Amino acid sequence: MEQVASSAGEARITPFWQRIPLFFRYPLHPEPLLYILLLAAASLLAFVLPVPAPFDLLIVLCGVWLAFIRYAYKTLEQTARGLLTPDRHELHADPERAALPYKQFAVFLCMGVLLGVAGAVGGLALGAATVFTMLALPASVMILALTRSFRAAVNPFALVGMMRAIGLPYLGLCAFLMLLSASQEILAVSVQPLLPPWLLLPAFNFVAMYFTLIMFNMMGYVVYQYHHLLGVSIKVDAIPGSPEGDADAIGRLVGEGRIDDALEVAYEAQRVAPDDLAAHGRYHKLLALAGRQERMLSHGRRYLTLLLQKGMGDDALALHRRLQETDAAFRPERPEELLRLAEAARRGRDFAGALALIKGFDKRFPRHAEIPSVYLFAARVLCENLRQDASAQRILDVLVERYPEHPASIEARQLSAVLARLSAPVAAVS
Repeated sequence: MEQVASSAGEARITPFWQRIPLFFRYPLHPEPLLYILLLAAASLLAFVLPVPAPFDLLIVLCGVWLAFIRYAYKTLEQTARGLLTPDRHELHADPERAALPYKQFAVFLCMGVLLGVAGAVGGLALGAATVFTMLALPASVMILALTRSFRAAVNPFALVGMMRAIGLPYLGLCAFLMLLSASQEILAVSVQPLLPPWLLLPAFNFVAMYFTLIMFNMMGYVVYQYHHLLGVSIKVDAIPGSPEGDADAIGRLVGEGRIDDALEVAYEAQRVAPDDLAAHGRYHKLLALAGRQERMLSHGRRYLTLLLQKGMGDDALALHRRLQETDAAFRPERPEELLRLAEAARRGRDFAGALALIKGFDKRFPRHAEIPSVYLFAARVLCENLRQDASAQRILDVLVERYPEHPASIEARQLSAVLARLSAPVAAVS
């Protein structure tokens, strides 16, 4: 079943510019990686095909790239419908997709004719036509994938309509695509001196297919992100945070030993639902399971903040302890969170741990607004829980002296008065 997603679903879709690393990882999924490797290896047939040169090379390259472009269009189409990983793609054959490479070639011819006519007219016309074709090419590819219509793919009104619907982010998409194209050329040139001559053709094809698939995946995701503006239907369970989606997919992928794929789903889930504790918990556990310590520590800071915001101090304290076991230098994202953790430790009767969390707070964060509250908290733990009244009194004196107008000073004076009354009989006896 398909639908055009609700506004809530739209809001949960991560913008494409925040998923750049995932686009680079897409061709490394088992299915596309194996397919690209097979097609790249098939390039070697050009050396054994019993056909005179250069027709042997042309025949092989045409066959290889014809198969690949069909696969790339399938990737764009399936991604546009919200099926973001290859394992979720539908396997049914689509006869109309088979003709897309030929239509794409025809689109290129039309754009070439446009540039030729503009060049004959004059420099200004050529410049305008060049800019338009460069900007319109991604829109043309996306329209062709969605409509299967050559006419729509070369219709300037349809092209401008898609660009206007997406808006300013469309320019960002074009910029990323141009950077990918330049990166492909740089990498191909870089590997050339490192490879034997017979391996150059497969290597160049592999690099070109890898970057091309990234581009098609990115364009498909842009359609998915703006499907509500483009009138594109997506799968109901492709809406981020849907009940049918994340948890089951993650469990299935972990069961199959596909930890990297599970991490990708879990990452996306917590990114599109930043207030979902369950999504953050799944992602954090997967990072620990995969041994991704740096990412676990980085995510742990955000997860810790969310737990404290939700009033789950005990869980936040347990998380903090686990993260410090991983890295003794771990600190929360915000200094004031140390006081919240210390309060949780005190509730759990870990008084020494509570004081350890805020030890040296005023020296590490000398201008922080929470310093008076930290002083007051430390004094209360010392006198109320550890019976160290003298130490508590010294902290209270510093608090009142340095922050006489702060609300914490009012409580500090009251607590000092209580300590004075408690110590009075001792002074009388002496």
